[in-house]
Amino acid sequence: MTQQPIPQSIAAANSPFAAFTFEKRIPFIFDQIRSNNKLTPAQTDELVRLLAEIQTGVVAPMPDDFLPIDRPYWEKFIKKHGNRTYADVPFFEAEAYIYYRIMRIVDYPNSGVDPFGKLKKDGVEENLAVLDGLARRHQNEGDHFNEDYFTVLLYNALWANSADLSQIDAHDVLRDERLRGRLVIDHIPALIHQINKADVTALDYVVDNAGIELMADFFLADYLLRTGRVQRINLHVKQYPIFVSDATEADVAEHLAIMLQAGSESLAHFSRAVQDWQEAGKLRVISHPFWNSPLHFTEMPADLTGGFDEGSLLLFKGDANYRRLFEDRAWPPSTPIADVLHYFKQPCASIRTLKSEIVLGISDQQAARLTKEDPDWLTNGRYGLVMFQPAP
Repeated sequence: MTQQPIPQSIAAANSPFAAFTFEKRIPFIFDQIRSNNKLTPAQTDELVRLLAEIQTGVVAPMPDDFLPIDRPYWEKFIKKHGNRTYADVPFFEAEAYIYYRIMRIVDYPNSGVDPFGKLKKDGVEENLAVLDGLARRHQNEGDHFNEDYFTVLLYNALWANSADLSQIDAHDVLRDERLRGRLVIDHIPALIHQINKADVTALDYVVDNAGIELMADFFLADYLLRTGRVQRINLHVKQYPIFVSDATEADVAEHLAIMLQAGSESLAHFSRAVQDWQEAGKLRVISHPFWNSPLHFTEMPADLTGGFDEGSLLLFKGDANYRRLFEDRAWPPSTPIADVLHYFKQPCASIRTLKSEIVLGISDQQAARLTKEDPDWLTNGRYGLVMFQPAP
């Protein structure tokens, strides 16, 4: 990936935040699953055994329980990490495997039971007033691209990411103006310049969370299509529930239906506009088994990258996608982004609130200042970044 030595993978054995996740957050999430779903006694027992395995055991090889659609990814994972402790497995890969096991316990492919469905649905229904205000303003915007309004939509999409439902203490920064200015990287002018180029005709948008964040993504997508800045948008979502709140195709349909039936003319108008883009083939919601895999984006398969044409801008949303861009390694913060992110042919952007111990492209002095001001700045979701990297 780069000429300099490649740093070690972040894992619970070397990362306080990863260790905290296994010790505190994962048990909390398991409690939520039991509280929000009608599980069978056998499923409850399996969850208890899985939690014990995570905390005191090793990664259990289970080659006969993989789904056909993504079996190669998980066979590769087991070959690398079977019988290792979870603390020694690279953090992202271990987390992905835990959620895969949860999905298998509830038998999602056959039952259709999303263990996190209630939380995601609540994320929309509890924020309908906020969404209604956004929809009313959005409806009044013209069809001429306004850089200031686009920036507002970008901020909404960014800061909604801090309300990730897997965080125990979520911050509703859509209502907290003090948190809106905390960008550690601000490449918004460069991103807008790229969008204004005539050779940018499409957007491949790899989304993150459902709930209010997914709706903020739709406002952004609708505006780019409405103003003609792009001719098509591919929204890439997960094939099945993972990481508590990650968006699936089912979430897209349900969220749009909630807004359509919310009793708000503005929300109904916006929901229908999104559906019209879908019917016209301008907005496609796409899933691929790779997105749920434990692999990083350096290993993205050819059938997926082959769908990114030369006129596409790649936009990756959220913390997990950022981690996968840089293989979730302990890069020094001053590592130039271009030294690592050179494996895509297309220009690439990332919008993310910081909720894990990885960031590239800032100076050592900036990192030291932020650590002095807020020791938890890398993980508390109160800081964000808008990163843009031109095509190589």
